[in-house]
Amino acid sequence: MERPLRVVVCGTTFGRIYLDAIKQLSKEYKLVGIVARGSEQAGRCAQEYGIPLYTDVNRLTKEETDAACVVVRSTVVGGQGSYLANNLLMKGVHVLQEHPIHYDDLAECFRNARQHSCCYYLNSFYPDLVTVYSFIETALKVLKNSKLNYIEASCSLQVLFPLVDILGKVLGGFRPWSFASVSKSTAEDPFSTVIGQIKDLPVTLRIQNQINPADPDNNTHLLHRIVIGTDSGNLIMTDSHGIVLWCPNMYVPRTEDGVLDIYGTSSFLSLPVMEEVVSLKNKTFQSIFTEVWPSAMKRTLQRFRNIIMSGKNNSSLSQYMLTACQVWQDISNQLGPVQIISGNQLKPITLSDL
Repeated sequence: MERPLRVVVCGTTFGRIYLDAIKQLSKEYKLVGIVARGSEQAGRCAQEYGIPLYTDVNRLTKEETDAACVVVRSTVVGGQGSYLANNLLMKGVHVLQEHPIHYDDLAECFRNARQHSCCYYLNSFYPDLVTVYSFIETALKVLKNSKLNYIEASCSLQVLFPLVDILGKVLGGFRPWSFASVSKSTAEDPFSTVIGQIKDLPVTLRIQNQINPADPDNNTHLLHRIVIGTDSGNLIMTDSHGIVLWCPNMYVPRTEDGVLDIYGTSSFLSLPVMEEVVSLKNKTFQSIFTEVWPSAMKRTLQRFRNIIMSGKNNSSLSQYMLTACQVWQDISNQLGPVQIISGNQLKPITLSDL
């Protein structure tokens, strides 16, 4: 198939990032419609891109649509995304769906994809951000040269599934895994602590298990912060949009009489205390939304097209996604009910303001 894939985007909130990325991939994709409830924003998006706005997914056909990006909340978070995805798959339309999704819904999507000879891909998004992508690639290199001892990771509840995916990509899977709750989010401590193992490696998770129902996409303390500890040093990601650091472990050789040789010539002493792998310096949140996120989405969409073009259902990828969903649900069960919070009045502060 040399022509661009005809694609529709379902949802125009986070879906706008998909729209921007598709616009930049004109050789790979042709945007042919938006599926939404008919809000003013959806109407403006359709007018801006010069494409039809569909308020009924049943109007879409395989003859006119090759693929769909479902960027609508799934059943597990109270939306219609799972219904839309399965409806499109049963038409024979390839589907890329935004995370998260319940395990049962995910299994149903894969079944419908197989039965109707199309592809389904679950997108956790964050692993394709430049910082996270570099962290994963560097971690894989580190683990080829050093023994992994532990993982410490923190995130907000909204991005727990992407955290699971990041860890799975670093470790090459999950089995066996187990988790247990240590503490719950409280007014004094917004983070719940869960400890456990993935592939027999110790993992400590700190999750902000809190939601403001009036503004569920805000009031988070962080996205992702991860430390991978090895015999040789620590690989640290400060934030999903932050810095990736390699920090070698401090090691001072001893002289023949057992004294720490801090003035010696050992190659350990000449190691940099810290090295930056990648840094998004001087980026504003606006540039994150208009540049970094669409760039990450382009990577996702190109992978999705490659999966479609291969003409094969990748059973190992499907099994990985199903397992990741199980791990995510197991951790969520250990977290327990989400703590409801109210929003605070915020003001923007820069370092110079301090």
